[in-house]
Amino acid sequence: MRRNVSDKKRDILITAMKLFSSKDYNRTSMQEIADVCGISKGSLYVYYKSKEDLLLHILHYYFQNIEGQIILIEDDDSLSAREKFVKEIEIKLNHYIENQEFYRLQGQELSALSDKNIYRYLHQQNIAQVKWFEQYLIKIYGNHMKPYAADGAFMLLGMIKQYMELIILKQFPLPIKKVVPFLMAQIDFIAKGLLNNDHEPLMDGNLWSLYLEEASEEKVHPLKLIKEMKNQLKKQSIPEIKKEEAVQSLTIMEQELMNMQPRSAILKGMLHNLESIEELKETRIKLAERL
Repeated sequence: MRRNVSDKKRDILITAMKLFSSKDYNRTSMQEIADVCGISKGSLYVYYKSKEDLLLHILHYYFQNIEGQIILIEDDDSLSAREKFVKEIEIKLNHYIENQEFYRLQGQELSALSDKNIYRYLHQQNIAQVKWFEQYLIKIYGNHMKPYAADGAFMLLGMIKQYMELIILKQFPLPIKKVVPFLMAQIDFIAKGLLNNDHEPLMDGNLWSLYLEEASEEKVHPLKLIKEMKNQLKKQSIPEIKKEEAVQSLTIMEQELMNMQPRSAILKGMLHNLESIEELKETRIKLAERL
């Protein structure tokens, strides 16, 4: 049975990631990737125009896979902010353990590549993670935490990176089910200390703005835009049947975007179904730009 394009592209991504991880990105050639995949070098270039294009697709694939799982937790209204935070950290850490080649790949020196889109994308992902930590620290510990949230986020990120190095690079037998509660206990202690001392935050507004500067082009994930549109629909006074059809179209798009290679015809068709709802126009245009 012939495999479809999505399967082939996914196989190439996984094979390339393993080679980049084991041999180093700079020492792996497109010819070698093609040989291991059992295809010609010319066929490989049909799927990916360059080695850096292939690397960027690997990063997109794995980060979006994580984010897709996180969004499902975000939508669970039965969980408190703290419970969501714990579950989402567990998802991130387990994903790295299950995809150790991806974790090792990120540890390589990629900022010197000629394609600055790769460095920019990694920087945006790092900023998104710090922002995510920052927002949850405020949700959990209250608005008094706001001036110190960036500092707390950097400390938590540093602890996570160190423990992940022990688990993945040093193969220490530390179960995630123990690591995450331990981290949360330390964050409780850190938050209490930050709120009860007279020190000014290190990451003040100026430094935080400087850190964010390079990622000014950060884009919103399509699944977040779909979630935003669903929330907008709840507030609109439009016929119920029209609202149900719109939600159905958005749900189909969500399911399609979770695939390795979303089918553009389906996504465009579902977007077209939403054109008659004027209240969704602005977000729909943003979503169309991201697809």
